[in-house]
Amino acid sequence: MKWIWTYATSIFLIPGHAQEMELALQDGWRFREVGTSEWRAAEVPGVVHTDLMRHGLIADPYHGNAIDSVQWVEERDWEYACTLFADSSILQREHVELVFRGLDTFAEVRLNDSLLGQADNMFRTWTWPIERRLRPGENRLTVIFRSVTKQGAERRAAFGFQLPHDSDPSGVSPYVRKAAYQFGWDFCPRMVTSGIWQDVVLRVWDEARIEAISVVQDHSEGSVFLNIRSDLVGCLPRDARIRIVVGDQVYEERVPTADPCPAEWVAGIRLQGPELWWPNGQGEQHTILVRVELIGDHGAISRKEARIGLRSIQLDQREDSVGQAFTFVVNGEPTFMKGCNLVPPHLLLPLAGDSAWVALVREMRRAHMNMVRIWAGGVYPPEAFFDACDMAGILVWQDLMFASIPGADSAFTSNVRGEIKDQVRRIALHPSLALWCGNNELHVAWRNWGWQDRYGIHGTDSTRIEKMMTDFFEGELPKCIAGYDARTPYTPTSALSNWGNERGLRYGDLHYWGVWHADSTFVSFTNNVGRFMSEYGFQSYPDSITLAEHFHPEELYPGSPTLAGMQRSYRTDRPIRDAIQRELGISPNTLGEFVQASQVVQARAYEAAILAHRNARPHCMGTLLWQLNDCWPGPSWSIIDFEGRRKRAYHVVQKGFEAD
Repeated sequence: MKWIWTYATSIFLIPGHAQEMELALQDGWRFREVGTSEWRAAEVPGVVHTDLMRHGLIADPYHGNAIDSVQWVEERDWEYACTLFADSSILQREHVELVFRGLDTFAEVRLNDSLLGQADNMFRTWTWPIERRLRPGENRLTVIFRSVTKQGAERRAAFGFQLPHDSDPSGVSPYVRKAAYQFGWDFCPRMVTSGIWQDVVLRVWDEARIEAISVVQDHSEGSVFLNIRSDLVGCLPRDARIRIVVGDQVYEERVPTADPCPAEWVAGIRLQGPELWWPNGQGEQHTILVRVELIGDHGAISRKEARIGLRSIQLDQREDSVGQAFTFVVNGEPTFMKGCNLVPPHLLLPLAGDSAWVALVREMRRAHMNMVRIWAGGVYPPEAFFDACDMAGILVWQDLMFASIPGADSAFTSNVRGEIKDQVRRIALHPSLALWCGNNELHVAWRNWGWQDRYGIHGTDSTRIEKMMTDFFEGELPKCIAGYDARTPYTPTSALSNWGNERGLRYGDLHYWGVWHADSTFVSFTNNVGRFMSEYGFQSYPDSITLAEHFHPEELYPGSPTLAGMQRSYRTDRPIRDAIQRELGISPNTLGEFVQASQVVQARAYEAAILAHRNARPHCMGTLLWQLNDCWPGPSWSIIDFEGRRKRAYHVVQKGFEAD
C-alpha cells in the first residue's frame, strides 16, 4: 500500500492493483480577490460569500437589512488555490483526472500556471486529464472566478439584443447557466454567488473504467426485463469481463478487447414476480441493488451501482371530450398527485447541505404528499434528495433549469448538452423520477405577458425567439434527454395552459394565480380547476420566532422599512391585508397579530384550493401547491418557513392530503 499526502486532501491509501478511485480535494484551499495580495483560508465546497462572512469581511446577509451591503461581491473576480502533492503512486497511474462537480459559474482552472480549461455552467461536472501535467512533489492548482454579471453582459452583447428578465435588473441571467433565483425572484432577494460550490476530486484509473450505467425496464405480466447499459471509456485489458449483479442474480460475460473501448455494453436480465415500487400512500417502496463491475486480471477495476425501483410510469395526455388530459399512470394505475413545488433551501447553497434537502422530503411524506416539482429557477437537487424521495415514495417532477428564455445559440446549446448528459445520467436511475419538464412558464409568458412590447422585441427578433424556443424545448432538449433516458415522460413547459380563460381549464397543466395576482377571492379556486394544477398559492409571513432570529427588535413593527424590503412581490403585502379584512374581519395592530392572521388566511386559501381540486377528479388529476419551503426568512407562499417552522397552512394541507 502507498501513502499519499496532499495539502488539499487528507491522507489516502491506494491499493497496488489498478482499481478506479477518487480522492477528495477539500482541505487546504485559500482565496483572495483577484488583484490583491492577501490570501485567506477557504472552505470547499463553498462560495465566496460564505468565505467572506467567515473572515468578517461582509455582514451576514440573512440578518437585519445587510443584504444590500453585499451586492458588490458579484462585481469582483475571485481566485481560489491549493497545493497538491503527487508521489509515485499517483504519477504511475495511466489516468489522473481533476473532477469539479460544480463550479459557479465562469471559472478558469490552471495547474502549475498551465490552463486546463474554462467552465461556464453551474450545473455541469467539469473534468480535465492531468496525468501529463503533474509534477513529482508539489503542484499548484488555481481557479479564478470571473464576475457573473460582467461575463453575462458580454454574452448578451454577442447575442445581439436583450431577452426578457423580469426578476433580474442586470438583465444577464438569460445568457448564463446559473440558478435564476440567485438573480432575485418574487420570494427572495438577489445574491449572485461564485465559488467551488460542489465536491472536487482526483479520479485515478488504469486501462478502462465504467463511466455510467443506465437501466431500462420493460414490464409484463408477472415479470420485468431489465436492459442494463454500461458506458465504457479507455482501453480494455485482455480477458476483461463485465459482471452484473441484480439482487441474487449474477450475469458475467467476457468483453471483446478493443482500442478504444466499445462505447457501451448492454445486457438483459429478467426478474420474475417483482416487488414493485409505489408512490407514498399506494404501497411499499421496494428497491433492488444493481451493481456493474469491470473485471480485469486482479479483480474489479471499475464499479458502478444504483438502487433502483421496479415500476412503470407514463403521462397520459390523450385528448378527450373535455380537452386534453394530464394524468400520471404508475404501474398501470391512474394516480392523483398531491404535492408541492420546491425551491432551493438557501441562497448560499453550500450552507444548506444534504440534510436540508432530506428534511424537506420528510416534511412531504408527513403531509401525505406523493409528488414534488423541482422548479426551473433553482438547481438540480443532490443525490441525497433523490435517495430520500426513493425511500419516501415521493415522485419527482424535474424541471430543467430554464426560468428565462435562453440565448440558445450554437455555443449555448452545446453547453447545455453537457449539462443534460451529467444530470440525466445521474437522476434517471432513481425510481422517484416521474417527469422531465423543459422550462417554467416561458411559453405562456411569451404569448400572454406582453414581453414583446416591454422589451421591444419585434419583427425578425420576435420570429427568431419563437423559432429558437420551438427548436430548443421541443427539439433539442427531448432529443438530448432521450439519449440517456428514453422512458421518462417529457413536457416542453409548465404551464401548458394560461390562467384567466376557459380553454386553460381544459388542456394540460395550469398555474392558477388569480387569487394572488388578480385579487380574486378564495372561492375562485372552486371555479378555476384545470386538468392538473401545477402551481397556485397565497402568501403569509414566517413565524414570529423566525423573524426575531433574523432581525433586530427595533426593525420588527408593522410597516418597518426592513420588513417592507423583505417583501419581494410587486404586489407588496396588500393582498394579505385585504384577505385578513375580508376573511377575518380584523385589522391587526401588532406585528405578531399580523403574522398570525396572515398564516390563518393562507391556510384557508390552501384548504379551499385542495378541496376544489380533489372534488374535481378525474377532470383534475393533480394539485401541487406553490410552495413548500423558503430560501430566505421573508414572506412567501411557503407552508414551511426558512428555519423549518411549519405554518398553519402545513397542517391544513396535511389534513387535506390525508383523505383518499
